[in-house]
Amino acid sequence: MEHVAFSVGNEGRQVYWNAESFGVLFYPLAAIAMAIFAYGVYRRWRMWVALGKPEVRTDRLGERIRSLFLNGLLQVKTFRDPYPGIMHGLIFFGFVVLFIGTAMIAKETYITGPLLGWVFLRGWFYLIFSFMMDLFGLFVLIGVLLAIDRRYIRKPDRLGYKGTPENTPDDGIVLLLILAIVVTGFVSEALRIHVTHPPWEYWSFAGWILAKTLTGVGQDTAVILHKVNWWIHALLSLGFIAYIPFSRLMHIITTPANHFMGSLQPVGHIEPIRDFENAESFGVGKLEEFTKKQIFDSDACTRCGRCQDGCPAYLSGKPLSPKKLLQDLKTYWLEQAPAAIAAKRAALALPEGDGKPAKKMLVFRALDGVDALVDTVVAGATRAEAPAEKGLVGEVVDLHELWACTNCLYCQEHCPALIEHVPKIVQMRQYKVMTEADFGAELQLTYRNIDNNSNPWGIGSHLRADWAKDLGIQTLAENADVEYLFYVGCSGSFDDRGKKVSAAFAKILKAAGVSFGILGTEEGCCGDSLMRGGNEYSFQALAQANIEIMKGYNVKKIICTCPHGYNALKKDYRNFGGEFEVFHHTEIISDLIARGKITLKKPVEGLFTYHDSCFLGRYNNIYDQPRKILKAVPGLKLAEMERNLAKSFCCGAGGARMWMEEDIGERINNMRTDQAIATGADRVAVGCPFCLTMFSDGIKDRKKEETMIAFDIAEIVWKAMDLEQEKPPADVCAAPSDL
Repeated sequence: MEHVAFSVGNEGRQVYWNAESFGVLFYPLAAIAMAIFAYGVYRRWRMWVALGKPEVRTDRLGERIRSLFLNGLLQVKTFRDPYPGIMHGLIFFGFVVLFIGTAMIAKETYITGPLLGWVFLRGWFYLIFSFMMDLFGLFVLIGVLLAIDRRYIRKPDRLGYKGTPENTPDDGIVLLLILAIVVTGFVSEALRIHVTHPPWEYWSFAGWILAKTLTGVGQDTAVILHKVNWWIHALLSLGFIAYIPFSRLMHIITTPANHFMGSLQPVGHIEPIRDFENAESFGVGKLEEFTKKQIFDSDACTRCGRCQDGCPAYLSGKPLSPKKLLQDLKTYWLEQAPAAIAAKRAALALPEGDGKPAKKMLVFRALDGVDALVDTVVAGATRAEAPAEKGLVGEVVDLHELWACTNCLYCQEHCPALIEHVPKIVQMRQYKVMTEADFGAELQLTYRNIDNNSNPWGIGSHLRADWAKDLGIQTLAENADVEYLFYVGCSGSFDDRGKKVSAAFAKILKAAGVSFGILGTEEGCCGDSLMRGGNEYSFQALAQANIEIMKGYNVKKIICTCPHGYNALKKDYRNFGGEFEVFHHTEIISDLIARGKITLKKPVEGLFTYHDSCFLGRYNNIYDQPRKILKAVPGLKLAEMERNLAKSFCCGAGGARMWMEEDIGERINNMRTDQAIATGADRVAVGCPFCLTMFSDGIKDRKKEETMIAFDIAEIVWKAMDLEQEKPPADVCAAPSDL
């Protein structure tokens, strides 16, 4: 073998050393690998477009490119979870750099070198290039080893289901394939260095160190081993390319695509049903009634399990796992897509005179022919019958799964692929409620109460303003010339604990000189439980009625003490013309304290822990204001729960679960109460009436009434203002005087 001559100051290496004649076989094999890759992507694309309703996900291009850059390239959401984030980052960024390096070599070899005489992989640039290629190759190697350790040794629950690992042969093949490519690459480098002995190759530190172990290998033997290993490396690399569309490696394409097509609607958005009059059914009862993007979500899911890791339904022993739900939908889609493709293919085969689409491009016709041939061969080889169509709701997705969801949004908040789980669940609930009228007796009673008296308890709507009788609060009917509408909500109007919160907050507003009024008996339920429980028809009727009343009084600004009403009025009402500026009471109180409008002078003793409401935190990013309020209260000490902020654990009341019993697994509110108890706190601060109820119940269930109590932030602030001597209340379990 002729050795390569090197000159000082011209550091470099011969590209494709010892593989000069590789082109005779390599280029045809590369073409075959690329053809298989193209066919695989095309076949998957046919499946993506085969089923589902169209949906525009290409608007607001700048925002979509930004999401693709942050989450696809920089891996921002992936790094939120350190261990798997670092593991994936090492593999991802390592491959990106290795790909760029390979492209640079190809560019010099086939374009800039022969055409322009410009050779840039020389000198210091080559040395830095060699170092970076080895460094990032080592990153890939470390990342793969971490992945193997995590998947096959540590086996975290999120990678399985109910304690059972869900490793597939494909998972192992992908990891071993990447590992083999990196290892054979380093071996080729080491053998080349061992034979050529360039003085500067310690810059290729991994290959250089490995070459030191080959001192007993003769030159001729090393040359033969290098050639064999080079071909193994090349074939593995080509196999990797061909394997991508047929394996979990497809997420290299689907996940960035999902980043680009992510929802730009407000967080937690549920698309309203637009045309009730002409709809034959409501919600989603068949796979094809989802949008194409919603079906694509299931293929973008990488089974990382982050959604499952904090799902209150899953962790409390319910059948629901967001990951499993997506994978069940994917399995069903894979079963049903071939028949839909065949039907479309048959339609396109008709003469163009029948009004069918024009002839496709030659390449697509060729791919279509290959696709049809493969389908025929596979069907003939397996003699498989077409799978029987199953019921989407009830068979593919179990009803217990469907109704276990609290709409806490943990799954969507932490999904690195930006998958939208909750809208699918709500739409399937809509089908059960409005199309089949098949839902639990508890919800039937709740919905009937709301329809009859505009509140879930069914209390007479004429009593809605009774909580304010002795507080001197005017209704808008009495005086509409106010800055804010205080939208009290059902809990604040009818629930005994909720009424105390409403009174405390109203007193704070009056003491601060804030101009506000209430709707009184004209106020209706916000409808959040209706909408998220699948009763979209009644929700829209309520929303439109509330909007009409508010607009009649020229309402511009609204304050809510309930995050569910706050979220509905702020976001969902906009779909029906309700353009209001909506605030949560913690935002208002925090601002009043910051501007010196209220003074907190009385110490409130005790160790508090604060619970982040899902609809306040994950839905609306209100994390700081409640904590600023609590830290401003004299004497108050704050201890955080382990699950807090964006990883807060749901109280169990969202998604209409407030009105349903938990008959499977552990009660979610008790689990959250246990987390509060674990802090050593004797007080729980909340900013949501549903959370207040769930914690009060949890404290009773855990028999901690004597040592722990839950309060709304408004009650704590009003107590700290020390403007009123409280009378001992009847309910000593959860009363402001117990502060």
